[in-house]
Amino acid sequence: MSTELGVSAISLALRDLMISGVKLDDGLVPLAIKKGLEHTLLPLDRVRIKHQHANVINIFLYRVHASAAYRNLTFAGQTPLALNLEYLVTAYGEDERDEVGHFLLGKAMRVLHDHAILARSDLRNSLKAGRVQDQLENIRITHQELSVEDLSKLWTSFQTQYRISASYLVTVLLIDSKLPVSTPLPVLKRGETDSGWDAQAGKPPELDTATPATGFNAVRLGEDLILSGENLDATGLKAIVSHPLVTLPPLDVTPIDSGHVKVRIDDTMAGASSKWAAGIYTIALQVTRPSLPPWLTNEVPFSLAPSIVVSPASQSGPNVLFDLTVNAKPQIRDAQTAMVVFGDQQFPSGTIPPPVNADAPSIVTVKVKAPLGLYRVRLRVGGVDSIPIVPDGNTFKFDDNQSVKVIP
Repeated sequence: MSTELGVSAISLALRDLMISGVKLDDGLVPLAIKKGLEHTLLPLDRVRIKHQHANVINIFLYRVHASAAYRNLTFAGQTPLALNLEYLVTAYGEDERDEVGHFLLGKAMRVLHDHAILARSDLRNSLKAGRVQDQLENIRITHQELSVEDLSKLWTSFQTQYRISASYLVTVLLIDSKLPVSTPLPVLKRGETDSGWDAQAGKPPELDTATPATGFNAVRLGEDLILSGENLDATGLKAIVSHPLVTLPPLDVTPIDSGHVKVRIDDTMAGASSKWAAGIYTIALQVTRPSLPPWLTNEVPFSLAPSIVVSPASQSGPNVLFDLTVNAKPQIRDAQTAMVVFGDQQFPSGTIPPPVNADAPSIVTVKVKAPLGLYRVRLRVGGVDSIPIVPDGNTFKFDDNQSVKVIP
């Protein structure tokens, strides 16, 4: 690919095209041109300063931008810098003779039209060190339309008088990256004893949903989670749960049928209260087959709600400030926020003292007051509320053990 000299190489090659293709001695010019012709690469405001009365063909590089089409292209492990170049070709007639300038511009445009692809030999002759001639892609020249507004902005930025011009897009220059490339050694064998890739016929297990067996919107410690999906009757399954704050061992999976399995949210492991955390989890199944490496299914989300015990169960005196204590399992982590919901009031937990041991609950205490009545209590941890209801036959009812009654 090209070096950083590639931009200069293309500019010089375009100028050389003008030198060889735009001449005043071909016998076809009935304009009585008296002066010679200059071929320049000057900014727009410098042309007439340096060549005040001469005939001039000027090729000005006014914009360079990355090529979106080649942005993700990789050669030998590297992504080259892919550039598009935009040039403005302007002609100046001797002594401000516009008819001479128009003739020169027409001739310059014809030369560029005839050389829509820059010859590699021209690029080599203009600046061999640029190595543009060695890159994979050809250098293409395309005429592009600029609106009157765009042209006006371009010339105004140089604070010089407008001249009739033509714009060209030159694509694509590939400049080689200088980053080191890691080159791996050749592969000597594929798999153990060169047996190739491990393959298994049939569709692998796939999960659709994870639903608490209780029918609630979240599962609690000691409850079952029902995983639904396809091909779940495979043997050797384990459940892998993920949460930003916890690391848990694989959980046992109990098969139900080909579309369902059951996973117990284990509360029997030592220090279960400290190993789990309320919040949003994902769960996947790990599939293990003889002589094959284990692999994971897709992940599905589920919520783990805190289990709470509320005290006191009753409070004498309406609108009297009292301490409401909520014991919560699993333990509330330092990185988590907790909110006590008392009826329709919300109280931030504040500082929560460390639990006495790994199996003990976290203790949240807030000060509340309320008129006479029965108030349901919830604890929100990690965006998941405790569940203030219990089954009642085929329906549900509020749990009186998660309530506080304010009495006279």
